[in-house]
Amino acid sequence: MHNTPAKRLPLIALLLIAGGCATTGDRGQPIIPEQYKTKTGPYVIFTNYALPTDDGVVKQLISLRAEVENTLGVHVEPGEHPIEVYILSDRKTYEHFVKFYYPELPARRAFFIAQGERRVVYTFKGDRLEEDIRHEASHALLNLAIGEIPLWLDEGLAEYFETTAPGGENKEHIARYGRDLEEGFSPDLTRLEGLKAVRAMTPRDYREAWAWVHYLLNESSDGRANLLGYIADLHKSTTPTPLSERLRGNPRDRAIALNGHVAKLAKPETIRENQPPATMTANPEPTLRLQNVPIEIEPIEPNPTKKRGFFSRMIGRMLD
Repeated sequence: MHNTPAKRLPLIALLLIAGGCATTGDRGQPIIPEQYKTKTGPYVIFTNYALPTDDGVVKQLISLRAEVENTLGVHVEPGEHPIEVYILSDRKTYEHFVKFYYPELPARRAFFIAQGERRVVYTFKGDRLEEDIRHEASHALLNLAIGEIPLWLDEGLAEYFETTAPGGENKEHIARYGRDLEEGFSPDLTRLEGLKAVRAMTPRDYREAWAWVHYLLNESSDGRANLLGYIADLHKSTTPTPLSERLRGNPRDRAIALNGHVAKLAKPETIRENQPPATMTANPEPTLRLQNVPIEIEPIEPNPTKKRGFFSRMIGRMLD
């Protein structure tokens, strides 16, 4: 790890050439961080403030790399082009930056860009910085270690690794998943595999992608081996046999098993009958990946407010 004032800001992929009010913030600092450059592992972090060696962001990025490697059996080699992480000073500065350079982007707290050999993460210093950094850096690490992977798997893994909870448990997704079932949703991995554009993914699709990843890695009898084998094959070929064709059992049985797995994650201390937990509200500004695709995404659904009492009825409903 190395932390020194940056002498030169690298050329940023996809950035429009501009000047004037877009180059500096209210306090005269450059909008795009260039004062300090911190090197650690496969990352180089650009900020306008010094990052101590024990900073939470630095520690999260270090641990994330180890988690991705140990969980998926991949190796992240920094190589010639490190992952560039730009942390803007505050939300206002970040929003100004996005509005000026990426006016087509929807409101998001962070985003990742893969362009050729460049892998770049943009976000800002705020209350959810570590979570956002983990999500977007997961995209970058996966792209660096594996290459291009299917959209559903890329997002499912990023949702899995963004949380620091044991085993990738995402309480927001667990809470909302049961309501999805009550509204008639049925998981379908083959359908999920068919999604090719970010704009085609709804918040429900993100939850389902996370659920499949969590189930396959933690409970399915043959799921972990098949998922890791699939990831290994993706490193060798862009068109390996789809994961849905590698798993045993028919799609309906797999869906029932997946739903039962998520139901078991809804522990009484996390979700109680007819009382939504504090973490129930959906993230109104999900993070975003851009990998040589148009910058488009569907807006997330409104925060749920209706009280829910679904997990006590879930298993019976699945077997109807």
